[in-house]
Amino acid sequence: MRAETVIATHSNADFDAFASMLAVRRLYPGAVVALPGSLARNVREFYRLHADELDVTETARLELDAIERLVVVETVHASRLGDLVPVALDPQVEKVVFDHHGDELPDWVTPETAVLSEDAALTTTLVGVLAERELAVTPLEATVFALGIHEDTGSLTYAATTRRDADALAWCLHHGARQDEVSTYLHTTLAPEERELLASLLESLETEEVAGLEVVLAAASSAPADASVSTLAHKLVDLTEARALVCLVEMDGRVFCVVRSQAPELDAAALAAPLGGGGHSRAASATFKGSLDEARQRIRETLAQAVREPVRAGEIMSRPARSVGPDETVASAMVVCQRYGQSGILVVEDERLVGAVTREDLDKAIGHDLAHAPVKGIMNSHPASCDEATPLGELQRRLAGSTDGRIAVLRDDRVVGVVTRSDVLRALGAAAEPEAGEERSLADELLSLDHLAPVWEAVSAVSEDYDGVYLVGGTVRDILLGERSFDVDVAVEGDAVAFAEALGEALGGRVKAHRKFGTAVVLHGDGGRVDVVTARTEFYDAPAALPTVEHATIREDLFRRDFTINAMAVSLKGEDFGRLVDPFGGRRDLENRTIRVLHNLSFIDDPTRIFRAVRYESRLGFAMNDHTARLARGTVEMGLVGDLSSARLRDELAALLKEEDAGTSIRRLAELGVDRAIHPHLAADEGTVELLDRLRALNSEFHLGIPAWRLGLEALARRMSPDEVYDWLERLRVRRSDAEQVAAAVTVGPKIAERLESERVDAAELVAMAEPYDPDAPLFALATKDLEPLRTYFRDLRGVRLAITGADLAELGLRESPRVGEILGELRRRKLNGELDGRASELVAAKELIAAT
Repeated sequence: MRAETVIATHSNADFDAFASMLAVRRLYPGAVVALPGSLARNVREFYRLHADELDVTETARLELDAIERLVVVETVHASRLGDLVPVALDPQVEKVVFDHHGDELPDWVTPETAVLSEDAALTTTLVGVLAERELAVTPLEATVFALGIHEDTGSLTYAATTRRDADALAWCLHHGARQDEVSTYLHTTLAPEERELLASLLESLETEEVAGLEVVLAAASSAPADASVSTLAHKLVDLTEARALVCLVEMDGRVFCVVRSQAPELDAAALAAPLGGGGHSRAASATFKGSLDEARQRIRETLAQAVREPVRAGEIMSRPARSVGPDETVASAMVVCQRYGQSGILVVEDERLVGAVTREDLDKAIGHDLAHAPVKGIMNSHPASCDEATPLGELQRRLAGSTDGRIAVLRDDRVVGVVTRSDVLRALGAAAEPEAGEERSLADELLSLDHLAPVWEAVSAVSEDYDGVYLVGGTVRDILLGERSFDVDVAVEGDAVAFAEALGEALGGRVKAHRKFGTAVVLHGDGGRVDVVTARTEFYDAPAALPTVEHATIREDLFRRDFTINAMAVSLKGEDFGRLVDPFGGRRDLENRTIRVLHNLSFIDDPTRIFRAVRYESRLGFAMNDHTARLARGTVEMGLVGDLSSARLRDELAALLKEEDAGTSIRRLAELGVDRAIHPHLAADEGTVELLDRLRALNSEFHLGIPAWRLGLEALARRMSPDEVYDWLERLRVRRSDAEQVAAAVTVGPKIAERLESERVDAAELVAMAEPYDPDAPLFALATKDLEPLRTYFRDLRGVRLAITGADLAELGLRESPRVGEILGELRRRKLNGELDGRASELVAAKELIAAT
């Protein structure tokens, strides 16, 4: 069979690989799906039933010399492509790869033609592409896609599963995925020969211990059989409850290997690699052309390298450990729990652990009118504790038996931190699937900024006595975006003012400190500035209220920020200078061009964040993810935008309207319903955007210098009545001079345009009409109606002034009186109408007018 474009995958293909091939075919019309020589048994049974409908072929039937483009899914290892290996390695053949295992790209794949994702199932990624392009699929294809997603996510139960997988499954159902077939092929029963092989594997079980982790090894030989090693591995995991399993089955002169790991310390892909396989940290497979004994020996030799150093309590603990004294009241302990969102709290006396109390117990005590009682009366006097070297696995076990969900971390019997369930879950997620760039250093980027080299050196020199010193916020975002110019904002875990004073001395600069707020500014060199703040957390007592501030860790400081892309930090301390701190996936969202809030109450806490989100969308070309946009709309619908103080609303509107692409922001405000929340008659439609574009263009053309935000307010207020305009601007606390210009533009501008459309006026009349409201009202009129008289006004008449003054009239004998103004006005009228052309003619006309007095 001849085919120019062929879609292929690895041998022993599972449903994710099979589904990915069918999905990619929708992206390459006319391409041929070529099945590998071996398929997982359930895939093969499904294919045999639906072969006529699926329109695929087998690799053995292809004319390999005719292939011009090879599209590979679910692997980047050419060795796993069977008969297509020479095609993959042929430099004359165009190659495209879709994969999600995180393997390094080999030489035969170029980064430009590789589509790599971090989704648990590659099918999820491809379904997302199909949905975005609105490509139709058949119910049979949707069924295969659903099987692929179910299989690689454990029906949405594996740790690497995300909401994207669930959304992709919902899309499959929407497009007709057949649940009965999904159930049939997802949970296939073992054939008699498979049951016999499973029994042999169970008899062969051995345990290898590496770095405190038990790895179960099962190995068996089988006569040529139609067995799914992947299915058998799943059965072994269920039966043995192994946290790490290697299953080796020798069949047909080859050894099929499947590795499964639920332990973050063991990298399944690294363990399968010596056998020529690949995968990701939780699951991997390989086909080894050697003996079973050789495969077993290679696995044992590789174990030490595949097991990573375990994550320990000191690395993941939260600091400082929030605590109360034993004599503090139940009510005060409950307040601390509520403030920090904790399910319980440690009880500490003189830095030593004396107990712990759960929020549930505090709540019960309050219910019994014991809010005034001391905490020591209800605390657990034998709380869970550990030292900083306790490994993650042990922490999991201790938390499982803990009643309050927290373990105090001790150093020399003193509390130095606390490990909660959230800390462990976060560590498990990071250990299993590291965020892109989690270990990334920005040291090179920082050091490339030559003008800041003295600052980095000075910061590093004075930071030794502080737990942490970090470059924070939008500064980190701008560095990752490649910006060369940004503010230097530093957060200190400790006394920021003392740090700033030491930094000022090191830089030979001066310090402006605000001790009450724990902030300082270091001014140095030729205009250099470093803003220093104490790492802090914030609490909002009511929506849209100003926050209460307390000292905190850098993670808590980042958590109070608006969006993930602004919630990153870079360490400036000497020993880990440049280390990126990204606890909320900000760099990933930056790469995905996504605006995402840190928690569900973010907009409720501070509705001005909605305006900032819209502003970032416009400025950076990003977009709020669906969840963030829904939260924004919900906040608007609750009426919380209207609760903003007028000055804050004014400032956010002004900042948004100053943006170069303010029109996009205006459209977005309307989509979110913010326009109606600001004012029921605010105009945030396409007509407003077009009007603003014209206002800005004319403002630039005639060099008027009107602030962009003022033009934006005029466009937005164009539908308001005069009373509404004045009332709205007063509530926004717009400065009187600016408010008068905006009001004149909206109320007088249309009248100027209307009059000029209906009657002819001479130049003097035009100036008399426009000048009292200059420049905004006549500009608004011109933007509304492109009338030549108004262009003449701005081009030729607006700057016309007399060459003579009242002093000249006095020299001609005219005493000071109202008549001076009348004559000057008449002279200017004549000059505007072209009757006077210079000082001499003005003096002659002045003499005539004085003589006629």
